[in-house]
Amino acid sequence: MKPSVFAESTPLPPEPHLLRVLAGGCGVGIGLGLIRSDFGVIGREMVVQDWIPQADLGGLAALNMVGYVLGCVHQAQLQGKAQLLRSLRIALIAAVVCLWLGAIQSGELGEGGLRVLAGWSAGHLMSGLPGLAIAGVPARRQRQAVAVVLGGGALVALLGAGAVAWLAPRSAAGAWVVMATFATGLAIPTLWLVARGQRRLRAMELRGEERQLAIADTGLRRIHWAPLIALTLGFVLTGAAQVPMALYEPLVASGRVGLSASMSSASFGVMGFGGLVAALLVLTLPSTWPTALLLPGVAAIGAAGAWLYAAARTPQQLLLAAFLIGLWSIMTSSLTLDRLPALVPADLQRRCWATLTTLNGLGFVLFSMGTSSLAQSMLVQLLWLGLGVMVLQLLMEVLQIRQAIGSNS
Repeated sequence: MKPSVFAESTPLPPEPHLLRVLAGGCGVGIGLGLIRSDFGVIGREMVVQDWIPQADLGGLAALNMVGYVLGCVHQAQLQGKAQLLRSLRIALIAAVVCLWLGAIQSGELGEGGLRVLAGWSAGHLMSGLPGLAIAGVPARRQRQAVAVVLGGGALVALLGAGAVAWLAPRSAAGAWVVMATFATGLAIPTLWLVARGQRRLRAMELRGEERQLAIADTGLRRIHWAPLIALTLGFVLTGAAQVPMALYEPLVASGRVGLSASMSSASFGVMGFGGLVAALLVLTLPSTWPTALLLPGVAAIGAAGAWLYAAARTPQQLLLAAFLIGLWSIMTSSLTLDRLPALVPADLQRRCWATLTTLNGLGFVLFSMGTSSLAQSMLVQLLWLGLGVMVLQLLMEVLQIRQAIGSNS
């Protein structure tokens, strides 16, 4: 039976696993749902209200992702649980503050600084919270726990976008206030999770069990390098493959499909719904089904969504593509995290996941930077290029099955 991700070395008294998993989902919802996903919804309103020019929206989204990558890199460098808990507390507070400050017009420099800081916070929450939330969860329940934690991002993105459309449909400041209020409420259970981790850390220190973790030679020798490298490359390509839908959907919706700007935002909601369905699907998958064998199937769903997106000519085709891509995104992240215990020693799994999220963000940033000049003149070719990236990701997921067939991953 595989060990739980970030499992602590010595058993302590029974824990409220479900509460911790739900609290972790709240924190990931702030980072992945509100800061990363829903900025596109608010960004459109900021353009309409003349807070920022249309040309600056892409730059702010890029700064958001740069901050996200920096946060993931920082998280990957942390050693020991004390540093982890401190960084998560700071990141959570910074995330909520950034959302509240977003309601104040602060000029180009101020907006850019807020996006970098908010992205940095989201990177820490996304790469550090899942392990804290599912530590100690029984191995047979780990896949479901991962789905709940990461599914929180999809659910919060969907609810946040819906709340903005309902409560502040024509106000950029109001949209930021709605998001900030939402984040403040979600921060309460997340702070409880971090505080609980701090209490357990003190208990472990009193028992002389806490130690700084470093990558030792013996740990490196216990890593299954071939499938881990393939899994990593697949997750990098996952980040890159998200770019066509995340950044260029308005151009596809208005130019090729003929939807208005307000109607095109519906595809973001459908993509969030796809992510929510993905979490529910992972919850229902039998634990006897090997994770390594599920990943290629999910990648095939993503490739189908990318093909439909590139070929879309009707609103129905566009919405179905958004649903499939949302489903693929959350299922890939959940199963990738669930795959790590079979490949990496428990002591290294948190830092490995932080490294994977860093590279995933880099894949997004590099692909978006490399294709930004093609968006207006070669949009169709860009969409088919996105399909090519999806196919490469499928190939990597097939390669990571090596050494996994016949084992319970």
